Amino acid sequence: MPVRDEVLDWLAEARADLRHAEASTRIGDYNWACFAAQQAAEKALKALILHVLGEYPRGYDLVRLYRRVREVVGLGLSESSLARLSAYYTQARYPNAGIERPSEEITREQADEAVAVARGVVDEVSKVIGDP
Repeated sequence: MPVRDEVLDWLAEARADLRHAEASTRIGDYNWACFAAQQAAEKALKALILHVLGEYPRGYDLVRLYRRVREVVGLGLSESSLARLSAYYTQARYPNAGIERPSEEITREQADEAVAVARGVVDEVSKVIGDP
């Protein structure tokens, strides 16, 4: 299946967000690392939906996005990991969206997990799309 340029654009932006997540982890901005990791996974899944289904996906719930394509494309992703990562869309940015001070309360361990999950999503999607 040929790969459309816009699919590659979404995947490139997913990789850029993943680099941002890794850099944020290194400097101790763990809440931003978690948010950027969520964004990386979201954009990678949207690239996959666009590639496989030809649809422009909406929303940021990673589990819902994954469920759109899991029957068509066999990815070995954990829905529970995706659900935890998905929560950072709001929780990592807004006070009282689960925790009062995301910049102080999100830990290195959480950031490391978020980055690892996002990396797995980006890697799996890249294999399916055929982009190294």
